[in-house]
Amino acid sequence: MITGEAARRYARALVTAAERDGIADEVGEGLLALAGAVSAHRGLRQVLMNPRFSRATRVQMLERVLESGGAHALLRKFARLVVEKDRLAYLPAMAVSYRELADEKAGRVRAQVRTAHPLDETATGQIKAKLSAMTGKQVLLEIGHDPGLIGGLVCRVGGVVMDGSIRNQLKNLREALTVR
Repeated sequence: MITGEAARRYARALVTAAERDGIADEVGEGLLALAGAVSAHRGLRQVLMNPRFSRATRVQMLERVLESGGAHALLRKFARLVVEKDRLAYLPAMAVSYRELADEKAGRVRAQVRTAHPLDETATGQIKAKLSAMTGKQVLLEIGHDPGLIGGLVCRVGGVVMDGSIRNQLKNLREALTVR
């Protein structure tokens, strides 16, 4: 897909520049915030993507938004380039690609954990340690709650899903009993 490839190229260039300056995480957070702001604010998106406004006007508006938010100079320069090249529609994909590339280079992996009940710090630490040992990388946990699981948890690391929920165990038991 062309859009994915283009977004990844832009993200790779930004990650390289941000790492060189030692600000990869700061720029990544700013890029995610910018992509979220553009997606969330319909009026801003319409102005920034509207060819009836000159590129200079669109760039100037984006610069004001970024300056008021205290964005790093590298991110402001990158955003200006994105608007000048009419690639603003790809900004969310660029932000996702940036995060993936920055995590990969930093030896991090993101894990999404859904639990039926809130976890205490001890359980969270144990899950994090176990996943870190399995992956050999620093694990960044994103924990969510899903009462429909009944008990247990579901963990997704990259493309691997580990489902230890009671709901899944009951489903497997039901399938095993109906096959015979």
